[in-house]
Order: sequence, then C-alpha cells, then structure tokens
Amino acid sequence: MSRVQSTYTESALSDKVKEFLTRFKDKNGSYKYVEAIDEMMPKGAKFILVDYNDMVLEPAIEILFSEDPDRILNAFSRAIKEALQTRFPDYAEKIKDEVRVRLVNYPLQRSLRQINAETIGKITSVSGMVVRASEVKPLAKELVFVCPDEHVTKVIQLKGMDVKVPVVCDNPNCKQREFELKPEASKFIDFQILRLQELPEDLPPGQLPHYIDVTIRQDLVDNARPGDRIILTGIVRVEQESVAGITRGHSGLYRLRIEGNNIEFLGGRGDKTSRKIEREEISPEDEKMIKSLGQSHDVYQRLIDSFAPHIQGQSLIKEAILLLIVGSNQRALGDGSKIRGDINVFLVGDPGTAKSEMLKFCARIAPRGLYTSGRGSTAAGLTAAVVRDKTGIMMLEAG
Repeated sequence: MSRVQSTYTESALSDKVKEFLTRFKDKNGSYKYVEAIDEMMPKGAKFILVDYNDMVLEPAIEILFSEDPDRILNAFSRAIKEALQTRFPDYAEKIKDEVRVRLVNYPLQRSLRQINAETIGKITSVSGMVVRASEVKPLAKELVFVCPDEHVTKVIQLKGMDVKVPVVCDNPNCKQREFELKPEASKFIDFQILRLQELPEDLPPGQLPHYIDVTIRQDLVDNARPGDRIILTGIVRVEQESVAGITRGHSGLYRLRIEGNNIEFLGGRGDKTSRKIEREEISPEDEKMIKSLGQSHDVYQRLIDSFAPHIQGQSLIKEAILLLIVGSNQRALGDGSKIRGDINVFLVGDPGTAKSEMLKFCARIAPRGLYTSGRGSTAAGLTAAVVRDKTGIMMLEAG
C-alpha cells in the first residue's frame, strides 16, 4: 500500500477532497467548484467537471488518480454530496447514489495499442473514432424482489451486469422459493456500449486499426455517435471471455474494456498537431465576423477560393464539392413531391488532376468526414449498418 493510501482514511480523504473543492480559486479569483456545485440543482445535473491541472498543488489527491482511481473518484462523489447537502439538502438526498465527478485534461494519454494487461485498473485517456454505438438500455443498479406472500425479499447492489436472484426469502418465517421482480421499486441507470477505433492518422503503415469496447453510463450515453472523434477518459477493466468447450465462468481468458468517465470531442483533421478540443460555442466576436463576411458581395467566390487553396484552378469542381458540404433545406413542390437538400458528386477526370487531393481536403473539414476508397469500403457499404455484438446487443456501426 502506498504512503498516501495509508495516510488517509476514507473519511479523511473525503474531507481533503471537500477542502480542495470549496477552497480552490481560478485565475479570476472565483470559487470555481463551489459555483459548479451550486449550479447542479438548477441544471438538474448529477456531476461536476474537475480539471486535472487544478490539482497540481494537491499531490495527495493527484497521485491517487494513478494509484487508486476508484478510491479517489468515490471520495470526490462523497465530497460533492456533502457540499451539496449544505446547499440543496432535498436535491442531495434525491441524487445521493448518482453523484459523481468527471475528469478533464488528464495528461496521461495512451494510444489504443498501449492498452494492455499492465493498464488494468488504471485511469487513462485515449483518442479514437467511435465506430459502433449500441442502443441505450436500462442497467439495474438495485433490484427489489418479492415473494408470493408480498414480503420484500432483497435489494441487490449490482456490480457489472451479473444478476444474482435470491433463493431464500428474507422473512425467516417464509418458506417461499419463487420471487418476482418489482421494476417500479428497483433502480436503473442508462447504459450504452461504444466501440472505439484508432484514428486514421495514428495508424502505422500497413497495420490494421486496433479497437476497444467502452461502457458508458447515465448522462454520458447517447452523446457520441458513430463517426465522432473523441478523447475518452476512463478506467481500464477486464471481463471474462467465453471460450468454446469451457464451462461458462471457468475461462481464464479475459478481454479489455474501458469504463468511461468523460468524453471530449476532437476538432481538427489530419495530423496529430492539428487536433484540439472541439467547442460548440461561438464567441460574440466570431458571430460578428461571420455576419460581416456574409454581407460582403464576394462571399461566395471567397468561399470557393478558400477550398483547397493549394490547388490552382478547378473552380467548378471546388464549387460543387463546397455545395455538397454545405447542403440545403429540403424543398416541397406544389405537386407534393420533395427535393432533398443533400447532393452527391460523381467526380471523373484524368489521372494527376488532384481529384483525390480535393476529396481529402473535403474529408478534413466535413463533420465526421472520412476518406476511403472502393477497396477500403466495408461489405455494408459507406453507410451505417446494424450489427449484433457478443453480448447480443444491437449496435449501430459506421460504414
């Protein structure tokens, strides 16, 4: 056991984390995390975001993220609940079992090829592209069973996806052995499985992309879709792999997965240096500049000229691809027929006329753009396909 782990009891560690949350000031002198906790109830939130960079002056807390991430994350949950209890006691009681912290800017980023047996139980960040996403399903957290005599039999705290149905009634005078699940008295949380694959620019020449399955819960679900480029922060876990000829539960073979803690979206296409965290907000200055650009008389030509500027000429082709990217609204005609807003472009030309180069530029700037070839397309084509994973869950897979 490490020195930090042996120094603090669970209660003392929670107090240490609570002290950090309530006393930390950002560069503007604001109590950053106190304000975040105060905003939880009005927003209906069950989590706050904690920047790893803010903990550089708290080595006792920081080191536990690498040594015992489960313990420190649980300590953050307890500390947030205690702080929330003093401000919004009713709301704190309502979400007491769901409060958690999300970690951003975790510095230890690994590639998917570096996720191996040595990383089990460790927290890490990986970048990749979401290539599969299951439907959102309810995952049982507590299950309540009753016997035919209406005795509440047992509330089961669940870890993972294994369910242990009670075989004996909790009432000592009851001899019933059959139990019925009461869903309305049980507790469920949203659950989803993603598949994360190496980004094209991370792929070594001649190698097939590596991938790993990711489990996400609660409000993280349904955020990332197939085609999204993300930075995932989470804890590496293992789950038993079924092997033909070996009794279920007795296999010594396991597969890796990541239990997601936070998802950040990547902007920038191409090489690693162009990546940045994607922000959806547009500043007032950006909005003013965009409106000013839209009012200029030559905005259309300027957009065409800015597309693949390293390629001279080809204005008509650039215009067509630009219209493909921007798209339009669907139009309804008087006879009831409709004209769709999205178009396709069939580009044919002699070799060496920069066709592929313009398409690569298009893939870099288009949302969820991916450059592929006829040989590189999957059997499902370039559109999405619905597949079934090993657990039997239907998943949407990007083509």
